[in-house]
Amino acid sequence: MKESTPKTRILDVASRLFYEQGYNSTGINQIIDEAAIARGSLYNHFPSKRDLLAAYIERAEDIWFTSLEKHLETIKDPKARLLALFDFRKKEQHNTGFRGCQFAKVVAEVPKEDLPIFEQVSKEKDKMKRLIKKLLSQIDLQNPAGLSIDMLCESVFLLLEGATVAASLYKKDAPIKNAKTIAAALL
Repeated sequence: MKESTPKTRILDVASRLFYEQGYNSTGINQIIDEAAIARGSLYNHFPSKRDLLAAYIERAEDIWFTSLEKHLETIKDPKARLLALFDFRKKEQHNTGFRGCQFAKVVAEVPKEDLPIFEQVSKEKDKMKRLIKKLLSQIDLQNPAGLSIDMLCESVFLLLEGATVAASLYKKDAPIKNAKTIAAALL
């Protein structure tokens, strides 16, 4: 097995710690100790903790969408693919012990003035909205509520996001199951 590079170890450790205990509660010394690297090595790869956070978000987005694509790859029906977004969220919440959305956790911790981090997280959320809208455009919608595609997209997105927060709060997947049922009714 190939040994990981110091940069990979740093990012692996920081990613785990930022998600499990929070960005603000994770210190550089803890990352250095757990990654088993020299302080200079950390700063050689990431000039600041903030730069490490940006790398974490970028990597988390890549991992998230790669996993999501794999989850959806065998599902051909667009409506089933759309509703499978809820199943994926449910699976991810089970896998993380209902710790919530890693991107939402980041924006809850960074100062409101850190616009580049907010923009980076917004980019991830916008990518999800584009996927939802694409799937909606492929569905023969019954749309009993009479909503536009944009409003349906926003509704499904908010159901996903809100259900993830509620599942994290209650440590149960019932909110995600209920959100999926509501989304199906909207379609």
